[in-house]
Parts: sequence; C-alpha cells; structure tokens
Amino acid sequence: MSDDILTIRNLETDYKLDNGGYVKAIRSLDLDVRKGESLALVGESGSGKSTLALSIMRLIDRPNKIAHGEIIFHDKDRDISVLKLGDLDLRVFRWKKIAMIFQSAMNILNPVMRVENQFFDTFVAHNIEDDYNQRIDKYLTIAGLGPKVRRLYPHELSGGMKQRVSIALALSCEPELLIADEPTTALDVVVQREILFELKQLKRNLNLSIIFITHDLSVASAVSDRIGIFYAGRIVEIGKKGDVISRPAHPYAKLLLGSIITLNTPRGTDLVSLEGSPPDLSKEITGCSFYDRCPSRVKQCLSYNLEPVKVGEDHYVECLRAQELLDSEE
Repeated sequence: MSDDILTIRNLETDYKLDNGGYVKAIRSLDLDVRKGESLALVGESGSGKSTLALSIMRLIDRPNKIAHGEIIFHDKDRDISVLKLGDLDLRVFRWKKIAMIFQSAMNILNPVMRVENQFFDTFVAHNIEDDYNQRIDKYLTIAGLGPKVRRLYPHELSGGMKQRVSIALALSCEPELLIADEPTTALDVVVQREILFELKQLKRNLNLSIIFITHDLSVASAVSDRIGIFYAGRIVEIGKKGDVISRPAHPYAKLLLGSIITLNTPRGTDLVSLEGSPPDLSKEITGCSFYDRCPSRVKQCLSYNLEPVKVGEDHYVECLRAQELLDSEE
C-alpha cells in the first residue's frame, strides 16, 4: 500500500494569452505528498504555487487548461485519477477527499448569510447525511471557535475568526488532504501565530495531510515536515525542513534564505537581494530556468535536463552544480 496520499507526474498547466499563445504556469512537474505530512511549498509571487493547488482541485477554468500529466489520489482501497473524474464524481471528490483554504479566505464568506447557513450549503452540495448542527459545532470548536459563532454574520467576526471559519468549512466534510493557500495573508503576527498553531494541532489530531502554500520561509519552517522550493513552475528543491533551511543546495533557495532576518542573524549582516525577474513562461525555456539570475551559473546549465540530484537523505535539487556547491561550503 502506498505511503503517499497524492502522486503528481509530468503536470503541465497553461494559461491562455490574448494573442492565442499560452503561459506554462506549471512545467512538467512531479510531486509526491505523503500520508500524515505537512508539505510547505515556498516561492515568490507568480512561481506557480497557487496554480498547482487549483490544478489539484480541478479548478482551472477554460480557456486555460491542464495540458498534460497525472494527478493520482491514493484512497484507502483504490487509486483515483483526478483528471479523469466526471462532473458528478468530481463534486463528491472535492471537500470529501481534498479540501482547500483559498487565498484571502476571509473574503470568501457570503456577507448576507449567517455562518451556519454557509455550512448548510456546503453539506447539501456534497451530499452530507449527518446531524448538521452537531457537525457545525464540532468543526467550529476544532478550529478554535465556540458554537455561538454559528449565528453570527461575517461582519461580526474579526479577521482571525473569519479565517478560522474558513478552516472549519474546509474540514467540515472530513477530507484526508487539506490545501492551505496563503491562509495567514493579511493577518497580524499574533493572529498568524494562532492560525499556524491551529493547523499544526489539526494535522496531529485528525491525521491530516497538508499542502501549505506560502512565500514566507519562516512560516513554512513553522508548520512543515518537508519544504519544496518553487521557481518558474517547477519544484527546484525539496527535502526535510531542517535540511532545506540549514543546508539549501539550489542557488535560488540560498538567496531566499539570505533575504530574511531571524533572531539568530548576527548584527550588521547584509541581507541578500535577488536581482532580475523570473523568466517569461510563454516562451520555451532550455535548461535551468534560473540561469539568468544565478550567481553560480556555467554554460552547461543551459543544456541541463532538469534531472533531480540527490544531495542527502530525502533531499533533491534541480541544479547541475548542487553537490559541487555544497562541497565547497564544507
């Protein structure tokens, strides 16, 4: 039986341009998500993180498209090919197997409906046969709120409370995998800490698998078991949290880590800036997509076939010089 809950192979997702061409937002991506783990995906805006989440949920609208690949959900007794599900099966699959907390989730609540009615609509849409009131109270409590919240309107809730309601809604159909897309965006640091703590508790108590999408490495390190570094539609480095944070192997990951300050950063340390812009994904990219911005590039990088290099136990990097650069630092 597979130890993975989700397997993605050779996934390509395209956004259509006005001129008829396409932007390849996800490019031949492979990824395995393990049962019971929290996997953080980190990268700058536009790198493809949210597009990957929407692709997994089959929420890419026409004329945009999932052009190629496989997304396999490993259910308890069978493998489900997500991209082959019909409309009715897909409706059942969403929220019951994989649920999502959307970016700016506190804005998704209907402002003229009480909290409980938003749950009722979810249960009806997904054919939940249960005591609705009991289920609402259960998941509001799990998300750190009391049952009284159910009778409130969104305008009566604080930002942190709205975010918790969104988490409760995502969990209310009891999925096995939760995708959290920037769930702490626009929250102050105190509420952010509380939300991250709630997600860690939920993972442990409900045995959830979580894909946590963020642009903040410090947030990723607080919630994850593994970290994947996203760049130009691909995961260029992935490994255990401690390895990626303390021993980054891809030049992009090194620059990301060098651009943040922590309590352990020595006084007077200069923060690193990342010069240039990501590549134009509407054009064909040959070799390493980070080439133009990479301080360690060599000509051979232009013909690199993007084969992941193993640089440690469960630590893989898409970089021709990864091991050489790590050895030079030791």
